[in-house]
Amino acid sequence: MPELPEVEIASRQLRAWLEGRRVVGARAEKSRVIRGQTQARFAGLVGHRLLGIERFGKWMLMSFDGGEGLISHLGMTGKWIRRREKEPRPSHVRASLTLDDGHAVDYRDMRLFGRLIRGKTEQLRTSTGLSALGPDPLQGIDVDRLYAVLARTRRSMKEALMDQRTLAGLGNIQVSESLHRAKIDPQRPAASMTREETQRLADAIGESLRATLVDEDSPEPITYVEEGGENVFLVYDRQDQPCTTCGTAIRRVVQGGRSTFYCPHCQPRWRGRATSRTGPVRSADRASTAAVQQRPARRTAARRLRAVQGGSAARSR
Repeated sequence: MPELPEVEIASRQLRAWLEGRRVVGARAEKSRVIRGQTQARFAGLVGHRLLGIERFGKWMLMSFDGGEGLISHLGMTGKWIRRREKEPRPSHVRASLTLDDGHAVDYRDMRLFGRLIRGKTEQLRTSTGLSALGPDPLQGIDVDRLYAVLARTRRSMKEALMDQRTLAGLGNIQVSESLHRAKIDPQRPAASMTREETQRLADAIGESLRATLVDEDSPEPITYVEEGGENVFLVYDRQDQPCTTCGTAIRRVVQGGRSTFYCPHCQPRWRGRATSRTGPVRSADRASTAAVQQRPARRTAARRLRAVQGGSAARSR
């Protein structure tokens, strides 16, 4: 599934193929990839020249002259591929841009979870999908901000990092890989993280992103792991395989409906202090005392006997 590194590589490829080129043909099939728009709206890119491509997390914004724009989100199986104009279109192509250099660039998406959104560039730049995103971690991570964001949530580490408002572009793969590199239990409460641990996590996220870019960067479109591509990751999709660090079998758990892969030795289960759902961390003793105070007192044997015998009336007999 394309995440920040895969989308970054796609944006580099599109810049090489499209920048400075004029669109001489634009065609989109009627599918949910362009849901809410018309095919004619997509065809309006004809005659415009690409000026640049920006990446926002997993989103790409293509800017054309005349203020025209196109947002691309690859979804689960989307990818951009290039061919010569006279060559037949491959299967599962949902949209195509024909260029003035004799090439065509196709958007291919087998499962139709991707998006292509047409509009004016500045309107697209301030759209809800882009404006709601958190900072891009490839540009560097503000550790103090990340620490504050994690401290305010009641979710697990895995679920907190999957939220695109935390850091834009991280997905199931990069979150699993980053937590492994940082030696953090993915099921640990995010609010329990210390400033030092958050710094270690930020470093690990950067390392994981850079490693993936090095391993996957190519002038050719990426074949995703789910499509049978090479698995270059440390723990992702490696259930029951030995950890490359310690040899322990990698485990899989489901969090938020998504698979999480981790090493139980390198990422030991977090057993910290009990936390209140609405307040700060409490000590284990205080938490236990509160639980006892909330439980109704157990009846003594004598009281239970009296209840069975009929209460005070039984005692008078």
